[in-house]
Amino acid sequence: MAEEADGVKSTEEIDTSTTESPTEETNDDGVISLTGDIEFKEKETEEVKEQGEADADESAEDETKAQAPESKTEDTSSKNAETRKQQLNNEIRDKVAERNALRKEIAELNRQKYQMKTTSDIPTVEALMEQINPETNDYYTRTEAKLARIEAERELEREARKLDEYTDNIVDNRMRLKDEADRVLKDFPMFDESSSSYDKNLAEKTEKIAEGMLIRDNSGEVIGSRGSIYDVYALVAEAVKSAGTNGEIAGRRAAEKMMGSADIIGSSSPKATGDDDNDPFLKGLRRGLN
Repeated sequence: MAEEADGVKSTEEIDTSTTESPTEETNDDGVISLTGDIEFKEKETEEVKEQGEADADESAEDETKAQAPESKTEDTSSKNAETRKQQLNNEIRDKVAERNALRKEIAELNRQKYQMKTTSDIPTVEALMEQINPETNDYYTRTEAKLARIEAERELEREARKLDEYTDNIVDNRMRLKDEADRVLKDFPMFDESSSSYDKNLAEKTEKIAEGMLIRDNSGEVIGSRGSIYDVYALVAEAVKSAGTNGEIAGRRAAEKMMGSADIIGSSSPKATGDDDNDPFLKGLRRGLN
């Protein structure tokens, strides 16, 4: 039993030495070493973490700096696009207002010129019943008078529609001619009186060609053109430009040759004669009513 006790005691001593003494004695350096290792690694981890955060901050700062000019450029482009959009909207509104004003003016001139009737000019049913119906050679009956008045109203509507179409056509042509004139002054300063490049002699001769291409009604109002006025000025400008490229003599000859066609073009355009048979609207109206 003593041996067993001793054995037990020995075992306890071994266990004690394993759990207590060796830890204090054998593992003392190891523990220190391990503890130091952990502390070192923790310190190292903190340093790496701090370095990583610093690098991330620096990278973010660099990225922000790199994106700043791009962002500024995008803002500028966006503002420019918005400004241009606003300008286009203003130009469209101005064009619409200009066209509406021109249409109102031409419509009123056409109504006066062609003395268009209104429903108030149509005889009443009672007035018609006192007239002879040319189809029956007898007085209008009430039914015949009503039908005649309805037909007269429809006739007025047809005439009014044709006059509106004619007016719209004139307005479109006049707006186109104005736009072409504006483009000529912008693209070819030699025809612009306010420009230092203005060539009076050339401008007057070219204007003669352009005048010959205009179409007028019987009262002399411009209602369209035979071809593009802009193209005429562009061709003349190109001929003048060739004088500097191919020599002054060749350029002048090309320009003079083109100027020589002014009388031919002008003679082909209708003049204001006051003859209703040559009036574009009346001829169209007759075709529509026949």
